[in-house]
Amino acid sequence: MILSTSYEELKDLVKGKKFPMVICDLDAFNQNLESVGNYLKKVKKSLRLCTKSVRVPELVNIIEKEDFVNGIFTYNSAEALFYAENYKTKDILLGYPTMSKVDVDELCKAASIDGVSITVMVDDIKQINLLEEFAVKNDVEFDTLIEIDVADKLFGRNVGVYRSPIREPEAAVKLAQIISKANNLHFRGIMGYEAQNASIGDDKALFRFAKKRSRKHVNIWRQNFVDALNNAGFKPEVVNGGGSGCFQETAAEPSITEIGIGSLLFKSHIFDTINSLNEFLPSLFFVIQIVRKPKENIATAFSGGYVSSGSVRALPIPVIPKNLITSKDEEFGEVQTPFTFNPEQLDLDLGAPIFCRFGKAGEPLEHFNQVYIYQNGEIIDTYKTYRGYGKRFS
Repeated sequence: MILSTSYEELKDLVKGKKFPMVICDLDAFNQNLESVGNYLKKVKKSLRLCTKSVRVPELVNIIEKEDFVNGIFTYNSAEALFYAENYKTKDILLGYPTMSKVDVDELCKAASIDGVSITVMVDDIKQINLLEEFAVKNDVEFDTLIEIDVADKLFGRNVGVYRSPIREPEAAVKLAQIISKANNLHFRGIMGYEAQNASIGDDKALFRFAKKRSRKHVNIWRQNFVDALNNAGFKPEVVNGGGSGCFQETAAEPSITEIGIGSLLFKSHIFDTINSLNEFLPSLFFVIQIVRKPKENIATAFSGGYVSSGSVRALPIPVIPKNLITSKDEEFGEVQTPFTFNPEQLDLDLGAPIFCRFGKAGEPLEHFNQVYIYQNGEIIDTYKTYRGYGKRFS
């Protein structure tokens, strides 16, 4: 695996390649996938793959065929249509509501493909009305999931993310009733995404306190929604929850049927401080090349600014060779990234490759056309990213 390979061997591995480049360590990736699968099969839950966190269709297709995977969780309608048309993916969930007629038209095209089932996330009657209008006009059927709000409140702040307005079980029942009366739409279940548990580390006492408190509340909230829907005659087939950072805890919840997971398979570094994920291995790296040495102890690489949305934790980090420090004035930049190092411990000359990890998975791959596939000590293939296919779904 890359992290256990010597720097000299890695230099030879990337010699002659065009920089910057991205490498997927397939051995580590497969080990992560196997670990997730073994756990979910043990607790009799399923995985729904969050494709936006992978963005490499060949990898997505491999994962989707695993027996513990229910289907895919897509970012938008164009992405859903891509997998319907090119891979005939059977169970596609559009994970975010839409109010765009263009988007719904693409969903109709996907739903018209034989063997493809499209489920759409909703949390408002206006979204439902738009889906019904286009479903009837195009003679297709849509399943729906109602997204519920499971963000916590702590010290007057919202702990989680601002997503759905559906916070009371009665509101979900009302929407389920509206869906049941709509033409060509079907109620399938609910989703409650607990961002506060899925992406916060365990390295600070406040974080640990917030997660422990939130876990108790989220379990109760989601179960209350399921009970209310069951009592009203709307038994959820799907109860989706969690995220990569808390999938074990979410899977333990009795009402949960599937977990949305994606980033964990690459283990981007924002997960490094989550103790329950210690067994998982980094499997995605980008490589930049030293092109300048402005000082004896500073080497500057070309490019590197593959930052992700969210907090400062989403900045990349250098991992090979060790003990490189980025400049606090510049950090990772679009055209250059300076590193400080100890020249007595490391000979970092022009042309040297620097292996780095992305802060978050998937999103930075919008900058790359392909991913090199590394296995058993060598690069065995290249897989196209969305960008490599000429697609931009974000």
